[in-house]
Amino acid sequence: MDTKSLVKIAKALSDPNRLRILQEISQAPQVACADLFDVAPVSQPSMSHHVKALVEAGLVESRKEGRCVHYSVNPEKLQELESFLGMLKAK
Repeated sequence: MDTKSLVKIAKALSDPNRLRILQEISQAPQVACADLFDVAPVSQPSMSHHVKALVEAGLVESRKEGRCVHYSVNPEKLQELESFLGMLKAK
């Protein structure tokens, strides 16, 4: 995992709302954007900002279906992060 990617992930995970959103998305194969407002009671523009940060960091993937956007966790990126953290622990 390169440094730039790791910094994006760390910034994305540094916000409590984003952590809650990521936890909610990880609980199901896919989650509709409207369902995330129960987890993080923020305005629609704030929700878009938080989800965008998670998508740009590569932690979450989005798929548009009509007017609704569905989100799912990117397992490859989580595996990269887990491997990186495992390297730190092993040293």
